[in-house]
Amino acid sequence: MIKYLMALSVLCISFFSVDVLAQNKNVEIDKISVDNKRTTLKVKGELTGYDKGATLTLRDADNLNVVLHSQVVNHKRFNAKVSINSLVYLPCNIAAVINNDLSQIDIAQVEDTASCGGYSATISGLVTDEPIPYATVSVTINGNTFTTVADENGAYSLTILSTTIDNLIKVESSAVDAQTGDEINFVNLVGSFEKVIDDDVQNVTNVTTASYVLTVQANGGEEPTTVNELKEAETAVDASQLIELAAVIKLIVDDPNYQLPEGFDSVIDFVSAPSAVDSFIENTPEEDLVAAQNAILQDSNLVAGFKQNDIPNFYYAIDTAEPGYLSRSGSALKFNPAGAGNKLSFLSWNGQAINAPYTWQIVNGRIEVTYNNPLEQELLTNAIEDLTDDQAEIDAFYAGGGVDDQIVFYRSTIAENFTRVVDGNLVDVINVETRSEVRTPTFQLNDGSSLTLQDTKIEIASGQQTFRSDLDIEPVAFNATCTTGVACVLGQWGGQYNYSEGKRAYDDYIFPTTSYADVITFDANGIANGKISGINANWQVDNAGKLIIEYPNGTVQTSEIIDQLGLEYGVFTSYTTPEGEFATYDIWVKGQQNFVLDSAYLQPTSSNHYWNGEINSWIPGSFDSNGLLIPERLWGWLFTSHTVQNIDGVAWQGPDQNGLSSINFVLSDAVSYQVGTQNIEINRLPFAKRFWYPIASTIINGDRVFYIVEREERDAQLWFGGQLGYNTFIPSRINIEREVDRANYTNVAR
Repeated sequence: MIKYLMALSVLCISFFSVDVLAQNKNVEIDKISVDNKRTTLKVKGELTGYDKGATLTLRDADNLNVVLHSQVVNHKRFNAKVSINSLVYLPCNIAAVINNDLSQIDIAQVEDTASCGGYSATISGLVTDEPIPYATVSVTINGNTFTTVADENGAYSLTILSTTIDNLIKVESSAVDAQTGDEINFVNLVGSFEKVIDDDVQNVTNVTTASYVLTVQANGGEEPTTVNELKEAETAVDASQLIELAAVIKLIVDDPNYQLPEGFDSVIDFVSAPSAVDSFIENTPEEDLVAAQNAILQDSNLVAGFKQNDIPNFYYAIDTAEPGYLSRSGSALKFNPAGAGNKLSFLSWNGQAINAPYTWQIVNGRIEVTYNNPLEQELLTNAIEDLTDDQAEIDAFYAGGGVDDQIVFYRSTIAENFTRVVDGNLVDVINVETRSEVRTPTFQLNDGSSLTLQDTKIEIASGQQTFRSDLDIEPVAFNATCTTGVACVLGQWGGQYNYSEGKRAYDDYIFPTTSYADVITFDANGIANGKISGINANWQVDNAGKLIIEYPNGTVQTSEIIDQLGLEYGVFTSYTTPEGEFATYDIWVKGQQNFVLDSAYLQPTSSNHYWNGEINSWIPGSFDSNGLLIPERLWGWLFTSHTVQNIDGVAWQGPDQNGLSSINFVLSDAVSYQVGTQNIEINRLPFAKRFWYPIASTIINGDRVFYIVEREERDAQLWFGGQLGYNTFIPSRINIEREVDRANYTNVAR
């Protein structure tokens, strides 16, 4: 329950010192005091040069829009008395303002500063996995700790004070397992005091503890100390890992068949040790973990759930990225109060725009979405098990030698249910239950035979996603006039543009005119030119700092920056086209005029070094416990002055007698490349050409890094005997190339 509530908007004014104001003062405060019982605020002072009936307002001197008291003054001197119980809170510095004219102001301090300052709120909740009685509960804010004891039902209530609404609140609970003597300690890093104003119920649970531990890990092992640090760390928390970690805690606390591993006597210490948690998961039957996760999702005391007034106009579903990376994919869910909405998304590999209307409702705290028409997406796989459960068809697939390349299939989503597990400061962790159908056209096997799958596969899947409400996002504004600095539009960018990539290399598919990466030049005349597409369009920045691009074909592109990391910007883009609306999320990079990508730059600085393509390194799980890329992500390029080889890391070998392991790197045959005025052309394979369009370079953690827009073309006739001619194999995308030292993967203790 909120005891004192502060107005949140802050009036921006120039700061006036007391000395400056004293030169032309029309109001003067003599004394500000609080009576002994702390019931009345007394402000005494004097007016000069005013007629009777002047209006005196007392305000918080640090937040002048907060009015504490107002009265009419009919005499030269005034003596204002204000009931403290009527105040939002009692500031330490008070301003006297005449006739609401901020140029006529005096500021003074409350004499007894112990009587003033701060915000107060009473927060309450449960300590629960299953309710934990008589747990000690402490709330820490701005270095101050307030403590109480939960009752027999695990319920607690505690009044806390804060000097600002920006201070972070951490709730901790501690109890002892009567049978094992182990400490059951939970944590809830609530966020700012401002968040408590919106929601004073803060349970301390296995879920909040898992969220806390992963947030600390994402923040480099340090607990966030500011709201911005907390928000940035939340974007790197893997939702699937969070729900799994919460299930681990639930098993240890609730299930008598599980207990803390040897060497640990505290829940928080155990779950903060990733290698120990991984070992626990590996040795726990999957069905037990799944049962614990399901129990969590069905417990309204453990999951945040949704309320009708929680639903924003937009939820951005941005995929989680590894710490130190920005995500490369995302979509949006639009809601209107009448129970209708649209899913806006995009599949980059085939240029598929997605705009799927649906109806929605909240049932038992979850959003239930039913699509008006099944949402069909064209996808790729090389695993037959993704496409059929029929063992005879699976056997026929392997008997025919399988396939070397991907199988095209179609997934039609019928309905999705969203359960909010964690209500974060920026990122909400959502469990998504999906019902869909999988349809696969006849495809050819390696032995020349064809395989036709007889039945449509029904899928009912559950997974985790992260949502960001448009109410919580504070975008970085594009700037239309500057040439240097953050988000200056003028100049060159690697970003998303509206055009077609032409014909696909392995069939007759024509890429639609949707969204692909391009090197875009924005000039001062309001013209944007795409280097790859060759399209000129008009651009402007609106009053909200969004970049608006209007194309000759009638498409309007609206882009806004919602993330930033170094040279990278996480940009959410919506397209309004003659055919409809869709949306995408990807990274943009501002171009550098002085960056030259040539043979001198491309050659490694050491014989052990090579350029690693990090197009997929942002995906959670791309790094091992040593902070090294997993073998599947080690693929790149080794340049000389005139040739280049692909380099590929294979599985870890070893350990040897000294307990050390190494990765073997396999090199392809050397091929030629050419440095042109616009790009680098790599003759990657006899039938494949890779094109790099340079954007920018930087140093990250001591490693050289450069950004490019890249695409690949293949000649279908040379590749598999198809039609003659080079066509698009990899549509244009932004890639990151990092100089990697192979020595980091040699003789490593793992």
